[in-house]
Amino acid sequence: MDNEIIKTVDEIIAEYGSANDAAIPILQAIQGKFNYLPEDALKHLAETTGISPAAIYGISTFYSQFRHQPIGKHLIKVCVGTACHVKGAVQVYDAFKRELKIGETDDTDPNRLFTIEKVACLGCCTIAPVVQIDGVTYGHLTTDKAGETIRDFLLNQDSVPSANNEFVLSDSPSQGEIRLGLGSCCVASGSAEVKLALEKSIKKSKINVSVKHVGCVGICNQVPMLEVHKPGEEPSFYTKIKAEEVGEVIRKHFQPSNPVYRFKNNLYNFLENYVIEGIPKSLRRYSSEKRDTPVSEFLDGQLNIATEYRGFLKPTDLAEYKNYGGFSALQQCLDGNSQQEIIEQVIRSGLRGRGGAGFPTGIKWQRVKESVSDEKFVICNGDEGDPGAFMDRMLLESYPFRVIEGLIIAAFAVGATKGIFYIRAEYPLAVKRIREAIKICENAGLLGKNILASDFLSIGRKALRLSSISSTTKRAH
Repeated sequence: MDNEIIKTVDEIIAEYGSANDAAIPILQAIQGKFNYLPEDALKHLAETTGISPAAIYGISTFYSQFRHQPIGKHLIKVCVGTACHVKGAVQVYDAFKRELKIGETDDTDPNRLFTIEKVACLGCCTIAPVVQIDGVTYGHLTTDKAGETIRDFLLNQDSVPSANNEFVLSDSPSQGEIRLGLGSCCVASGSAEVKLALEKSIKKSKINVSVKHVGCVGICNQVPMLEVHKPGEEPSFYTKIKAEEVGEVIRKHFQPSNPVYRFKNNLYNFLENYVIEGIPKSLRRYSSEKRDTPVSEFLDGQLNIATEYRGFLKPTDLAEYKNYGGFSALQQCLDGNSQQEIIEQVIRSGLRGRGGAGFPTGIKWQRVKESVSDEKFVICNGDEGDPGAFMDRMLLESYPFRVIEGLIIAAFAVGATKGIFYIRAEYPLAVKRIREAIKICENAGLLGKNILASDFLSIGRKALRLSSISSTTKRAH
């Protein structure tokens, strides 16, 4: 056996454990390291854990996500879900194969640089058709953009803008705040590039403006969208903004406090406006007080419940979530409500599942509570595949603490001690945000033993398992 493979597998087993229920995350981690499942790795896994060869073979051949043969260096996933399908996803898939000179029965180009596959859903229906290359998502694709998309990926693969690094303010008073959505649809539409341009422009202009990275802004067909907040002014929204247009927005709303820098900025603005005069612009500015704009027409009148504080909350800021009532419902349940009282309140609320059947949530909880078992689980099903279905991906990306709080309340009500997040592998940002939130909650005493100083022993990080595997494309045995 290859010693390097054995060493890697041992490290993965040490992280995930050797029980049968760790089989899927172990296989995912192995494939993440080697881009496929080497035979030596599977043999060593069977020899050193309690997972049988039959179980390993059964799982790795059942899910099409797993591969037993080496693939290209980069993986192209073409979404063929309903929204993408009706907008020509199959034709886009064929265009990529033609561009890469991949044979009709093959899935990898002759240079083994790219492997292409169809996936059921990438969760970005508003920008369909959608293609994901490794971790980079491209939206609104057409057949004539296949070559351009591949060239863009190769050109920028070593410098993909990060959607995570924070911009730090200086110690001087803040002149205002700019909010930028960094959900999957936002990033696929260029928000990461806008973020990078925003931070460069602020630094170059010598101004002191807070940049806040929020989740879904609630209007995906207008992203990337900047929301500018300045003391004494109504908020302004800039929709479909491009990276090269960010500087103009900054200069319109903010000036350096230092007169020398202000003079330099004004001179630069004059010269730049002279050079770019006549070039068409894509951005549109809307004031929050106007009622006949695309932003207000879509968002005004909405009652945000699951998406409360949309476009405002930073997804993984626990202190901010708590400041706006986060975990207060859990505290109330643990302090004085019995399990039955919680379930009866959910029944009275009329809350139903978001699936096609719309099954009453309270009745489901009641049946689980009444069932007799040595161990009970609560599963958060973060998957959706029905046409026009609500995107669970958005809640997981934008409100991870809210979802975790709901999971803990459900566990307390039904008597469960373990939880599972089920998130499809094609939602990498949702997986990342939930993992971050789980770790933060555990460190804050919100997961594990004695949650919020109560007697409730539930859902530690080892018990709260996160499964991310493609559920909709399977092989038959």
